[in-house]
Amino acid sequence: MITTERKHPAVSGAGTAGGCLSAALGAAAGLGAWAVAAPRRWPGEFETSPEWSVLYLDFPAMVLIGVALPLLSWTVACRTTASPVLRTAAVLVSTGLFLAATLGWYAPARDTPGSL
Repeated sequence: MITTERKHPAVSGAGTAGGCLSAALGAAAGLGAWAVAAPRRWPGEFETSPEWSVLYLDFPAMVLIGVALPLLSWTVACRTTASPVLRTAAVLVSTGLFLAATLGWYAPARDTPGSL
């Protein structure tokens, strides 16, 4: 019987837990960014009809992108570095940039009526 060796050693429990935690952090970040902007985007612009795309398009997109980006950064960090601190920093930086981008683009500040 011929056995083949794997290129990468088996993933440790810490690596698996870190990936799960980064996915949970990203999902929470996506949900939080969506929840901040949803009340502003829900009332529609045309005849006060609700903007349904906030629920069927924006919500899943924010949560799925929020999960995918930290997982991608965790995977890249696992393959390139052995330091758990650098892996964690990569996840936190990517999640922070995701939040900054979504809150700047998705939830821009609206002008209040009567302000100059």
